[in-house]
Amino acid sequence: MANKLDRIEKDIEKTKAKIAELQKQLRELEAAKTEQENLQIIQLVRGLNMKPEEFAAFLRGRGALQSAPAPQPDFEQEDNADEE
Repeated sequence: MANKLDRIEKDIEKTKAKIAELQKQLRELEAAKTEQENLQIIQLVRGLNMKPEEFAAFLRGRGALQSAPAPQPDFEQEDNADEE
């Protein structure tokens, strides 16, 4: 009888250890997911090619709920320099 109880107690401890390890792994995965989501947001914001003040106004205004302005290609600035 005592052997059976000892075995059950050992199984309980092993299961608790597995649960703790899986919880740690889950927290790490959730943190990695949040980091990737944040990186995607940053890339989208940078793709707008807006000055910080313009972006702040965009978020405060109705534009935050509507579509963002289309990104402007970088080569337009070079074209303007050629015209001068």
